[in-house]
Amino acid sequence: MTRKPGRAPRLHLDKPLHGDEIALGSRQAHYLRQVLRLKPGSTIVVFDGDGNERVAAIAKLTRQGAHLRVTEVVQPIAESALDLHLLQAVAKADAMDLIVQKATELGVRLISPVITEFSVVKLDAQRAARRREHWYRIAHSACEQSGRHEPPAIDAPEPLAECLAELSTGGRRIVLDPHAEGRFGHGASVPKRGTALKLLVGPEGGFSNRELEVAERAGFERVGFGPRILRVETAAIAACALAQALWGDIL
Repeated sequence: MTRKPGRAPRLHLDKPLHGDEIALGSRQAHYLRQVLRLKPGSTIVVFDGDGNERVAAIAKLTRQGAHLRVTEVVQPIAESALDLHLLQAVAKADAMDLIVQKATELGVRLISPVITEFSVVKLDAQRAARRREHWYRIAHSACEQSGRHEPPAIDAPEPLAECLAELSTGGRRIVLDPHAEGRFGHGASVPKRGTALKLLVGPEGGFSNRELEVAERAGFERVGFGPRILRVETAAIAACALAQALWGDIL
């Protein structure tokens, strides 16, 4: 069956869903009890991100753990046909968290955090690993809320030039540039619905001229959003939403 998101709380489990019974640990039991305020007998939807989704009733719930009894097998909501890859210059903590959350809700398949010349945030290897794990948790939570089944993959942060050199071929490539003459959604290279799009969004200070030239050499077309200068989080979210409306599954 296909179930509308929101009819029951959804919980992402980092384990395969097999059989009619599911055991949860103390951390997940705490989330059910203290955050969702659920009790034995309550119904939840659990999913593993690998195509398996189940409706389950809480049979037992204590501080030490929980026991779920599967009642239905659910057909997950289909992923967007648009293969949307967001290359996002690492922004300040709150802004980056919001971008990851909303990009997940909007069906982005892959998020590649990139380090640019004007990036405010500086990450060493240890901090980068912690931030990546933090973004994973945000993406999983966004899947729970939105009804999406598969969280986006999130790359380790790396310098822009290195990221561009490693990109797969195919699809359209767009870099947001507030000074560009072209506009989003126009031009000869508009992709067909359901194809691939790589979307490059800069940091708070924007891209340097050298970085824009590097992006152009990598096949990215400069496009703008009109006369207004958008905050980095606004630009990323608006671009993802517009891409899904033009070539994905929003309209």
